[in-house]
Amino acid sequence: MDVRRARAQPAWAEPVPAGPEVAGPASWQRPRPTVMLLSRVCDGELGSLQVLLGKAGIPSARVNADELTGASVVIDAGARAIQVNGRWLAPTVSWIRHFSGQAIEGNGDPGDDLFLRESWQAAAAALAAITMTDVAPRPRGLLSQLRLARQHQVAVPRTIVTTDLAAARDVFQCPRLVIKAVHEHFTEVLPGRLTGRFPVIVERRELPGQPGGGPPVVVQEYVEHDTELRIYYLNGRLHCFEIDKRSPADLWTAADRVGVRYVTPPAAVAAATRLLATAMSLYYGAFDFLVRDGSPVFLEVNPDGDWHWAERKARTSVVTLGVARMLADLHREAIPVGYGTPPLDLLAFLTATQRP
Repeated sequence: MDVRRARAQPAWAEPVPAGPEVAGPASWQRPRPTVMLLSRVCDGELGSLQVLLGKAGIPSARVNADELTGASVVIDAGARAIQVNGRWLAPTVSWIRHFSGQAIEGNGDPGDDLFLRESWQAAAAALAAITMTDVAPRPRGLLSQLRLARQHQVAVPRTIVTTDLAAARDVFQCPRLVIKAVHEHFTEVLPGRLTGRFPVIVERRELPGQPGGGPPVVVQEYVEHDTELRIYYLNGRLHCFEIDKRSPADLWTAADRVGVRYVTPPAAVAAATRLLATAMSLYYGAFDFLVRDGSPVFLEVNPDGDWHWAERKARTSVVTLGVARMLADLHREAIPVGYGTPPLDLLAFLTATQRP
């Protein structure tokens, strides 16, 4: 999948203004409190959020990993401020989402390009560190997520990570297994060109009988279930979608045959979601659950989880409005006393009047 977008004059970090412009060094003039969004050009969900935030009078700035050519950035840790293209901002809320060093165009020298990409990745982390609220701090890896769930008495599938599928054949007794990436589904050898490697369901007896090496992968027992749910956790608020698909890869490879319904989350699922989100210190997370005989089985949480695909299928904008409301609330909580607040709480009006 090619996610590049031709652009003669990159317009990253726009828009910011919501009120009079504030410029000048952070040491002598107050930087503008701003919501900072770090992702890439193809992230239309953050674009929708910026529109809503702008209507509510809340400044936001966007930094896209694939639009960094000629970028001018200064991060002042002491002042908890960042200068972006000459404009001083005070990050109230930051969200590092699909921001990836692999998306950054280099000059062709392997050493220089690696240094460039790793440096930008570290700079993004530094920005999050000086922000009042980091929306989605990196959660633990999958095995740690599952271990935490077990510690909180939330059911999870039997899971291993292995380089040898023959060993997996001996570990499990269930007839079917799920095999998926231990890290990201996508690889990006060239900036902007993604290759997907998606989960598959296999019969355990079909796994190789002889030992063999390979990349580490996650192998889980396949859990027979009544319902599959995607829960969007928004700082305590929940939005739940029931997902109907034949294969785990259908979300990417056969989206037309995926069914989605907006539903009220079962009480046990809602309780498990809030419990795990609190344990992981998340403000936002896309949680995946199976429901078996009325009980939730936790699969994983994605702090970058997309939602437009679910909204389009269910014909609602409830998550977009809910995330915008969450960012607006967190931004207002972080504004220094006496700085002033936006004159109109448009988001409160929108979220009160819009229904799925």
